[in-house]
Amino acid sequence: MKRRAGKAELLFAAAVLAVAVGGFALAHAADTAHPDGHAVATIARDGAVVDTIDLDAVDEPYTLRLDDGRGVNVVAVEPGRIRVAEADCPDEVCVHTGWIDSAATPIACVPHGLTITVAREGGAADGIDAVAR
Repeated sequence: MKRRAGKAELLFAAAVLAVAVGGFALAHAADTAHPDGHAVATIARDGAVVDTIDLDAVDEPYTLRLDDGRGVNVVAVEPGRIRVAEADCPDEVCVHTGWIDSAATPIACVPHGLTITVAREGGAADGIDAVAR
């Protein structure tokens, strides 16, 4: 017998959807607030910054090997974009995320505590942007 969703479950689903759409809108606003700024990738492990890379300043593709007791991630960097090319985690969600070049989609490898985010920095506009309002 099929069970229909109750009013509380529908409200919860609507709230989750609203938060997801709002988060995407904020990420998009953050990325376009300074469109002439540099795309800067931040690589962190367990919340501690491992490296920051100005993606607009990259001339030649290269890779970084991040290895600790939990496992290995190989990060590929190209002009304007970054991705996890290889990982020895069980599900490889980080690898399947693919290339990123904006704040809209971060990369996360939960088993290894790795996150990669991209933000725009140093645009011509100063002051409060859309995210700070």
